[in-house]
Amino acid sequence: MNEPYAILVVDDEKVLRDGCTLILKPEGYRVLTAMNGQEALETLASETVNVVLCDLKMPVMGALEVLEQASALHPGIPVIIMTGLGTVADAVECMKKGAYDFVTKPFSIDHLILVVKRALEKHLLEQQTRQLQEEQARNLYNLAMEQSRMHTIVNCMADGVLVTNREGEVVLCNATLLQLLGVNAPPAQPGPLQDYLDDPDFKRAIDSLLAGDHPDRGKLIAQELCQNRLHLRSLSAPFYGPDSQVLGTVTVFHDITSFKELDEMKNDFVRMVSHELRSPLAAIKQQHAVILDGLAGELTGKQRELLTRAHAKIQGLLDLINDLLDLTKMEAGYGQLEQVPLDLRETLGEMVELLRERAASQKIVLQLDIPAAIPLIQADRRSMEEVFTNLVSNAINYSPDGGEVRIAAISHGDYLEVVITDQGIGIEPEELPKIFDKFYRVKSPQTRQVIGTGLGLALVKGLIEAHRGAVEAESVVGMGTTFRVKLPTVGAAKGVDARK
Repeated sequence: MNEPYAILVVDDEKVLRDGCTLILKPEGYRVLTAMNGQEALETLASETVNVVLCDLKMPVMGALEVLEQASALHPGIPVIIMTGLGTVADAVECMKKGAYDFVTKPFSIDHLILVVKRALEKHLLEQQTRQLQEEQARNLYNLAMEQSRMHTIVNCMADGVLVTNREGEVVLCNATLLQLLGVNAPPAQPGPLQDYLDDPDFKRAIDSLLAGDHPDRGKLIAQELCQNRLHLRSLSAPFYGPDSQVLGTVTVFHDITSFKELDEMKNDFVRMVSHELRSPLAAIKQQHAVILDGLAGELTGKQRELLTRAHAKIQGLLDLINDLLDLTKMEAGYGQLEQVPLDLRETLGEMVELLRERAASQKIVLQLDIPAAIPLIQADRRSMEEVFTNLVSNAINYSPDGGEVRIAAISHGDYLEVVITDQGIGIEPEELPKIFDKFYRVKSPQTRQVIGTGLGLALVKGLIEAHRGAVEAESVVGMGTTFRVKLPTVGAAKGVDARK
């Protein structure tokens, strides 16, 4: 419950003090009294007082002395002067000293109550004003501190930062980004975005965020930007006001030039080494073939066995080199993908016929279950042959006890799903997330006899994603593995991403 407002009555006449108490207490005020100015100052020092009613002429200390000291020690408390002997000059002098009002004795009850209410209202308004001013000062100080802290953090960041307002103008750009972009003198702020970064794709991304085209407030747009030989990775996001309206965007730029150069050096090295290895290995393989065909003379059984093993190892090295070259091209982004309308039924049928004899040698039945009519996909034929040959070959390799490998196709309208299921050894749950990593192979006693590079599934994933598709795997140890490949159909290829 709130404490009642306190009124201090200062008068050397007890009758007047008691009379004011009787008048003011019924109004809900807490009334304090003092016989002279000295007692009044002592009360002000020890009690919370909202209004002072003070007699002009009193022994020990009168109203003028009280006004002087109260204004210095307790500013803001309104003082109402009461007198029956004062003159106009006395009233003027009291007002100069800071008195709020002046009432003469005898005064009416209503008039006294009205004057006290007005003085109390003034006191409360001044208190609220002071509180608001103090709060505003604190807020301004905190805002200045926060701005200073933010500018310090942004300018000390190793990554570039760029902030735009809702009109797409740049309002903040740190020194790191200016240095990355080679801007010596920063343009005026706010300023046009193209004065900092003239990239159409980046401008479209910022415009899209400002237009609120992304209802998800956590939406980020990641891009790779190239300025001359500078490669930047940008991450842009909108920021919002209290009314959930977009106020602008924030973009962080990370310099990935060194990583791009290192990746290019790696690709060049792989291409060079692969080329230098492939030619002599192909020549050695050809010479082995000549010897194995008996064109260089008869071979003993042991000689043929040794040469056959060497021939298989050479073929394995050539497969590894071809996989490395394909992977390098795919990562570099310039693999030759001639995407045309493709009937996957024909491609899968040819692939199954090619692998049927090999599967039969391992007591495996290849089962092709594809409807008579399936939608066309937009794809590169050679890539699709490589993808499904890899997947079906894996299914055969990891089914040492025979069984069935089933290839099925299911149309889902916007995308076509191809499912390859085997009855092989399966994959442990902790190994499943790693199978698409480069050079990763599941290691177990049952897989030792399987020869491979560990690049096949990485190639499959890269080629499928290059076609805006997705590949998933599920497996049960001892029961088999299922791979699901999803590819957009021709009618939806431009608007549908099967990865979603």
